[in-house]
Amino acid sequence: MTVHDNDLDQYGVVNNAIYVAYIHNVREEMAASIGFGMASIARTGNAMALLELNLKYFKPLLRGAKFVVKVRLVQIKGARIFVDHFIETLPDHELVLEATATVICLNKDYRPTRVFPEMSSRLQQFFSSHDG
Repeated sequence: MTVHDNDLDQYGVVNNAIYVAYIHNVREEMAASIGFGMASIARTGNAMALLELNLKYFKPLLRGAKFVVKVRLVQIKGARIFVDHFIETLPDHELVLEATATVICLNKDYRPTRVFPEMSSRLQQFFSSHDG
């Protein structure tokens, strides 16, 4: 990914809220790649929501910087999926941000429900094949 001018704040660094968008977009792309895009989940009447997101910043990204967002599955427990995210500069892989997210599965009434079994299976397969 590349930092664009509209990602910057008045100090010339990526705005804090933009990091959340980077993380969200990569998480959605990953879910879609295993067949669980947000639109397909919504068609079933179910939903997924971000319950909690904790961010720790290490260094800013600047205009034109190249970077990668990495995702690591931590745990699937009940209705919750715990995920770590790491944003690193390219090509030197300096850590920019660490984030821990808790995503929750919701039923048609927007009540927590166990992680959809097929999703759990595909997530575990995806992350076991992409370890390292």
